[in-house]
Amino acid sequence: MRLLLIYVFAILFCFACTPHKNTENDILEAIPDHTVLAIQINEYESLKSAIASNEPYNKLEHLRPIKSIVSKLETFNFLTNQTKGLLTFTANDNTTFDFTYITLDSIALIEVDEITNKHIEKITDNSNTITSYQFNDIHFYSAPYGSYSILSSSKTVLSSILNRDATSNNNLSINEFLNTANKEKLANIWIDLEHGRTLLQQILPQDQTDLDFASWLSLDITLKEQELQMNGVALPSMTPNYSLNLLNHTKPITNTLWKLSPNNATSVTSYGFEEYAAFVQNKKTEGFPINEQDSLLYTVEEIGIASYNKEDILFLRTFGTASLVDYIQNEKTATHEFSGHEILELKPQLGLFTALHPLIGNLSFNYASIVDNTIVFTKNQTGIESVISKISTGDTFDKTILFKNAEAKLTSSSSKMTISNLEGAGTYLKKSVSESLSNEFLKSNLKDYVFANQVIADKGFFHLNFLIKKITEEDEQHTVSPVFETQLQTDLATLPQFVTNHNNGKKEIIVQDQENTLYLISINGKILWKKQLNSNIQGKIHQVDLFKNGKLQLAFTTNNEFLILDRNGNEVQPFTMNYSGGNVNPLAVFDYEGRKDYRFVVTQENKVFMYNSKGEIVKGFTYTSAEGNIEGTPQHFRIGRKDYLVFKLANGLLRIVNRVGKTRIPVKEKFSFSNNPVQLYQNKFTFTTLDGSLVQIDTQGKVTSSKLQLTKDHGMDATSKTLAIMNDNILRIRDKKVELELGVYSKPEIFYLNDKIYVSVTDIQNQKIYVFDSQAKPIPDFPIFGSSSIDMADINNNKKVEFVFKDQENSIKVYKIR
Repeated sequence: MRLLLIYVFAILFCFACTPHKNTENDILEAIPDHTVLAIQINEYESLKSAIASNEPYNKLEHLRPIKSIVSKLETFNFLTNQTKGLLTFTANDNTTFDFTYITLDSIALIEVDEITNKHIEKITDNSNTITSYQFNDIHFYSAPYGSYSILSSSKTVLSSILNRDATSNNNLSINEFLNTANKEKLANIWIDLEHGRTLLQQILPQDQTDLDFASWLSLDITLKEQELQMNGVALPSMTPNYSLNLLNHTKPITNTLWKLSPNNATSVTSYGFEEYAAFVQNKKTEGFPINEQDSLLYTVEEIGIASYNKEDILFLRTFGTASLVDYIQNEKTATHEFSGHEILELKPQLGLFTALHPLIGNLSFNYASIVDNTIVFTKNQTGIESVISKISTGDTFDKTILFKNAEAKLTSSSSKMTISNLEGAGTYLKKSVSESLSNEFLKSNLKDYVFANQVIADKGFFHLNFLIKKITEEDEQHTVSPVFETQLQTDLATLPQFVTNHNNGKKEIIVQDQENTLYLISINGKILWKKQLNSNIQGKIHQVDLFKNGKLQLAFTTNNEFLILDRNGNEVQPFTMNYSGGNVNPLAVFDYEGRKDYRFVVTQENKVFMYNSKGEIVKGFTYTSAEGNIEGTPQHFRIGRKDYLVFKLANGLLRIVNRVGKTRIPVKEKFSFSNNPVQLYQNKFTFTTLDGSLVQIDTQGKVTSSKLQLTKDHGMDATSKTLAIMNDNILRIRDKKVELELGVYSKPEIFYLNDKIYVSVTDIQNQKIYVFDSQAKPIPDFPIFGSSSIDMADINNNKKVEFVFKDQENSIKVYKIR
């Protein structure tokens, strides 16, 4: 793979601190023929400033590729008042290359009076006028072209644009680049690798290896003071032997070999395959040799190479090791035992390693051992013993701050991913691009940086991510730390919940104990007030602004009351309502238009009471008596411009009515509802049943059911696009699954943190709370000990999120997470 070439090469192009492109299609007409590199600059001055302050670039500017580009672009030191443009490069022959800059801005120059050796003249070229500039040893040319201004280092290139017969550039890939590049970024890069060898050979050292990565690629640039990141796409080549072609249609998987690689490895590369057979087919198509050992690898999901102690380690993670193990057992010459693992000494030059070509190059290994479902290979016995020791003690690559800094910037699933430090990146560069360039690279002062690149195969093209980033403790994502703990004299009866203090916008905590006392607690753990109630609060406490003046009240039901309290715990009249017989369900609060014209819905057995903001029964609402006892809290959903009120009944009926209580969607079937509420998922009313099915009902009343074999006490939560189900000890988030330790789990709860979705779940039996992201990846520093589900808020309005939960029986804990 030649990824690091692209990696470093894109950095050098990023330097070209001057242009961007206009999105109008007629710019194609101004692009020189045979363009092999284009840089679209979306914010000229911002990019120039970002590059000047970017540490990775400043530490790499001595590299030959960067110096080659820098020297060619000295022209831009004379330009001023630029906003955006498109910079292109063409190779004239094997020794020189030229740039062309296309912009809607006029070509404005800085004051050049102090330059003694200067010459500016007008040149007639057919019917066109070209301005020639000479400032000391720097020559360049400009001319108008329709609404554009064009500046070029070559009069020949500029003349060919002005006098060409063709109406537009015939390179379809650059056209696609211009139409799809993310113009919110400072700059975007397009490289035609297939036709750009002449230019690359001029810029790179003479000892470069073959440049056979892909056909072309397009990258968006993100520059921060201590970070350079590029994300984009690449297209495989139709020409055989291009390395990216080997990953075509292989489908990425989650890379996990970081958990087996030693913590002091300088570089780890992982290849992931949903079907290894697709990779073998690609080898045939690309003309790589196939041998009989290829079929042994069909159960391989992940191939990893780690550089450790100047040696290479090979990992083969499989979903079925039997055939591979039989093969290795037959090819052993001796066995050794170490720390409970069998180490096999192998015959030299096994065909298995040839079958892994070209992913592992010409590497061969002499020792093997099996760790879980992964076969580990090393060149010497001490190496494999060291790897086994690292795994057993947990001193693995995934625990390092190097890995965590890279992980936070990359996706978890890849076709290929490499993470390394400076030494590892230099070794990789030496193998894949140039030894002399590697030597230059290792001289850069980037020892405290992480380097990463990632390829994700996707339906005939590839997503690319490249990263150089300073390693910082602060960038460890989702760190968790305690805020405070409060203990009450009596055990808690409800889950602690955040509410808003309308005086300062910060959060406070409200909770009830088993003696039915309600407490409001400050974010410092101080009890602000307490109020004696007659019975336990049912479900959630709602905050409302009854009087539309910004002052918030607390609304809830108990077993036999509907109450609204003000900020000081005083009852707001007339909202102190009693219901004889008890068994009142949790309160529902609807605000149809978001105008604080509330509808408070209290349900008791089969009765429905709907109140307005004045505490009056809403006379227009007709669904006041259900066909059976109502279960849980009624719900309100909005789809398009229509409102849907949903009631679950104990007799199995689901009633979906409109604002006035008339049937909006008739549902004739009956269901054995689980304890989970109905959710709106994929614009369908979604719920689960006691017999383990997931049921969805669309707005036309069509019912679909999927048998998920859920246990009766399973849990479910959903948003419009995310479904989370907890079944026994298996948590499913979207299409991802994670197996937790055995326990008794609460229902999952979905929440948002910095506009991203996360899921929490509580192991009530073992008193642990877990939090996962939308890809079912656990957040570090969890589990937190606690015996309840969590509530989440930004208690100080500082964009940091805090969790409150019940710890033990009478203790409340608050933790913050970022």
